Formats: sequence, C-alpha cells, structure tokens
Amino acid sequence: MITCPRCANPPEVGVLCAACAALLAADDGLMPDHLTSRPALAADGWLVDGFGVAHPVSAARTRIGRSQGSELIVLHGSVSRDHAEVARAGAGWQVRDLGSRNATRLDGRRVEGRAALDDLAIIRVGDVALLFVGRPAALTAPSGPEAATTHAADSGTFRVVLRGTAIELCALGSVDDGAGGALLHRATGTSGWAEISLPPLEFHLLRALCARAIEEGDAPQRSRGAVLTKALARVLPFQTRYANDENVRQVVRRLRTTLEGIGAAGVIETVPGRGYFVAWPVSLT
Repeated sequence: MITCPRCANPPEVGVLCAACAALLAADDGLMPDHLTSRPALAADGWLVDGFGVAHPVSAARTRIGRSQGSELIVLHGSVSRDHAEVARAGAGWQVRDLGSRNATRLDGRRVEGRAALDDLAIIRVGDVALLFVGRPAALTAPSGPEAATTHAADSGTFRVVLRGTAIELCALGSVDDGAGGALLHRATGTSGWAEISLPPLEFHLLRALCARAIEEGDAPQRSRGAVLTKALARVLPFQTRYANDENVRQVVRRLRTTLEGIGAAGVIETVPGRGYFVAWPVSLT
C-alpha cells in the first residue's frame, strides 16, 4: 500500500497527504500537464510535485528544466531550460544548480553550485517546489506522453484526417473533455498505420483547431480556422480555472514536439493576433 512518503499518512493528493501537498503548492498558472518525466523500469529515488505525482530519479543524473531533453520537464516561466540536476554523490545525493535564472533552493536556502541533498528535502526550481525522496520507495511513476496505445481506429466519436505531402495523420477519440485521443500516422501512399497516444490537452487542442478548419473550409485564406489563444484557454480541459495564454502556448509547444517527432512538422501554425490554425488540409474522412 502506498503511503505519503513524507509522513506515512494515507495519500489524498496523488501519493501525498493533503498537508504535505500544501507544502509544495504551486501558483495558479501551473498544471499537472506542465510537469512530465520519462517512464523508468526502476527508480533510485523520486521527485514528487505538488500534484502528488512521483517522477523517477536516476542515481546517474536527473536533469530538471524546460528543455525537452530534461528527465523532468517543468514548463513554467520561472524555470530555466537547463535549471538543475540531481545525482548520487558517494553514499548520498546532491543537487546542482545549472546557472539558472531564478535560482535553485534547498529547504529555503539558495544553492550555490552543488549542495548535499537529504532525503525528504524540498527543492525549489524557480517557483516550483519538489519533494525529494532519496530511496527506491514504492511510488507510482507517471506514464509518458508518447506511450503506444491500443485505441481501435473505429472507436472514437471524433475523427479527422490531415494530409501532408509525405505523411498522413488521423486524429481520433472521444469528445469527452477528460479523455485523450489517438494519433495515427503513415507515409503517404502506404496502407499501414502507426499509432501514438495524445494526452487530453494536446488531443483537444488538435480537435478544436481541426473542427474550426473544417467549419471554415471554404475560406480562401491559408490561415482559415485560426482560433484565438484566449478562446483556446477557455475551451481546453485545463485543471484550473485560471488558464491563460501562456498555458495554451505550452500545450502548443508539446503538440508541435509530438508532431515533429513523427515527421509532421508545420501542422500547427500561428497568425499574430489571430491565434493558431492547422496548416494542412483537414477532412472528416
């Protein structure tokens, strides 16, 4: 049975009890989807965020930052691209600031270079707090955003096809705002589809842009279907009522990274002052 790693009380917020989660409380602009980590078969330790999600830590090195190359990606304006790293040092652990703009703090003290890291210490990268668990406790790691799915191609209630020059995409899933979806892809002219999953925010962003593109399919301009950033902040299933333009931009960045990873760069484009649109032809079949 999983208990709160800090006090052993029953978990109420992810793996944390409510009192320990309050110690890591984030500002209203941070959401669970802004903290992602790579799945691991085994963890030498953990970093637990304020939403109670445990992210695996490797003894070799776990880098924290906004960069997509980080082991723990934290998409927040106070966090640098390469902010800090945690690693085993002899019999213990240490945290190192990587020249971040807004500092790394350990139990309230600014880290200058490297600092010894004790079990259950609180690391703050910029304005984001993380609980360090320096042992391989029985905590649950989050699923990676690119995990393969077994979503059947005919089981969704929303389905569109996007056709590029060299690749075709098929986005499908439920219109339920709490659910993610599937993204099928194949080289143009081939018959077999490969498939990856899309988390709820990324799927519903793509769904909203594709739906608008279809509604305005007869418009002559290339940027038909553009949706204002503020409108997307209202309709996407953010887990906070304070979602803003920056929250939408972070989701767009993640979706673009996913699309680029399967060779579909340039699907989502921007019109200054008008928001985002799907640049590829979109159809319902």
